[in-house]
Amino acid sequence: MSRCALFVFGLVLLLGAANVEAICRSEVIARAKTWVAAHVPYSQTNTYQGYRTDCSGYVSMTWEEAKPGYTTSEFLPDGVAHSITKADLLPGDIMLAPGHHVCLFGGWSNSSQVSYVSYEECSHTGCEGTVNRIIPYPYTDYPGATFAPARYKNIQNC
Repeated sequence: MSRCALFVFGLVLLLGAANVEAICRSEVIARAKTWVAAHVPYSQTNTYQGYRTDCSGYVSMTWEEAKPGYTTSEFLPDGVAHSITKADLLPGDIMLAPGHHVCLFGGWSNSSQVSYVSYEECSHTGCEGTVNRIIPYPYTDYPGATFAPARYKNIQNC
């Protein structure tokens, strides 16, 4: 084995490999609900079950990705997700504003698709800790941040 291959193998062992297994949308939502039920408090430094207790750590946990979780800037463009359209959104996808915030899309709250069920970790008025709430599309609580839908590369409809 070359030195480079040994180095990479060692890094994988040391840091842990990200999940390469597919995950069902229903499992993603079930995992999201566990933190909502526990009302895990928001923190960019604390962890719960090995994951950082901020928005991106929470989404990483629902997707069963590597601990302590990605940051909002790491999901795209060459990370673990890819951009999709509003029409493509399904439960388990995300609404992402890189460098600002991310929330898990739980489904449309009405047939007009102007608001949706959100699962998120946040720390501002009306949204503290891990919550499940209905919010307007694309997102309202971050003036100046542009939110767009994205999909985890290993999610499946099962």
